[in-house]
Amino acid sequence: MASRQANGHRVDRAGQPAGWVPGVLVIGCSTGGPAALARLLPNFPADFPVPLVVLQHMPAGFTRPLAERLDRLSAIAVKEGEDGEILRPGTAYVAPSGQQTTLAGAAGGIALRVWPEDSAPCEYASDEAPLYKPCIDITLASAADVFGERVLAVILTGMGKDGLAGCRAVKSAGGRVVAEDASSAVVYGMPRVVVEAGLADGQAPVGEMYSEIVRWMGGATG
Repeated sequence: MASRQANGHRVDRAGQPAGWVPGVLVIGCSTGGPAALARLLPNFPADFPVPLVVLQHMPAGFTRPLAERLDRLSAIAVKEGEDGEILRPGTAYVAPSGQQTTLAGAAGGIALRVWPEDSAPCEYASDEAPLYKPCIDITLASAADVFGERVLAVILTGMGKDGLAGCRAVKSAGGRVVAEDASSAVVYGMPRVVVEAGLADGQAPVGEMYSEIVRWMGGATG
């Protein structure tokens, strides 16, 4: 059973914040992440109404094959993100490994920005960035900057604390955070620190995570 915390926001009887709809879904994961994503992403319908940005810690050169594998498994389109492309509903963009990814306003909407090495904008600096490319903190902070309260962050299995500072930024902007439950996490590190910091509005095992996402979207899933 998923648990929820109001964390100072008005929550309706079903546990969903009244009148709140996300503009982007950002998923962060590390150790155990590929298997978790392979369980989660096939649940999304092709007409899912918001874009997804996926951050998986892995060595450079491995995110494109991961995206291609997930695309074959899923109804939504899954691809490795490219610098400058506009986010589209029903598409999951896997942040390229070995680089940092941010979101920014562009002529056609909200675009991905992919930064080589350590050249991501300094306003999104994170202590985790030297360890992880992509760094979940950096992408979440930029998403909160661009989308404000309309960010739904999902933190899945992983070691360490990347995503903690990013979730703080999301919550400060009025967004929502959901964490994977210990019962399904290969490594209950990243989700744990988010939950223990009081940042998680909801928590669910990966097999129930899509249903949890749907609840926070008010059932608006295409």
